[in-house]
Amino acid sequence: MPDSLKGLVKKLARLLLGEYSPYYIYCLACDRIAASQAPDHELSVRSIDDSVLASTESAVMREQADYFGAESLGFGCFLEDRLVGLCFYWYGDRYRQRNFWPLQDGEAKLVQIIVLPEARGRGVATMLIDRSAVEVARQGFRKLYARIWHSNVPSLRAFERAGWQRIALVVEINPFRSARPIRFCKRLR
Repeated sequence: MPDSLKGLVKKLARLLLGEYSPYYIYCLACDRIAASQAPDHELSVRSIDDSVLASTESAVMREQADYFGAESLGFGCFLEDRLVGLCFYWYGDRYRQRNFWPLQDGEAKLVQIIVLPEARGRGVATMLIDRSAVEVARQGFRKLYARIWHSNVPSLRAFERAGWQRIALVVEINPFRSARPIRFCKRLR
């Protein structure tokens, strides 16, 4: 589709539907987690706490500290000793603050993943997703979920490489700036 036509379609959609948000939902059943890949001698993934973020040089990483708290699990990917990627899982009451996708007991949602720009293209996100899932499963969780913007191709690929399955497409629209968005969900599996 030519860019000018694509732009026109987007403007028309916003006019009719208001702001809209299309996301894919990915899932990983913890009983299907394969043994983590062979170790990468440059990269390592481990559980972290807020002291790790407080001591990092990166302002972008320090800004992620709000993801810590009760019913939150944080993981960092390190290039040698330098923090280059983060991800956070929420569950229980902590996740119910967002409640975009319904979680049952024993389920968690990966709510944030970030990789420093200079570390992108090295498999950091895939490794972080893969190895953090192994650790979350070891803590007794049965299923993990993630919500990914429909056009975020690097994230979509990273989750697929880590063995997660695309299970739904969720679209929220806000026609005429209504007080609550309308949500449509199409299950894919």
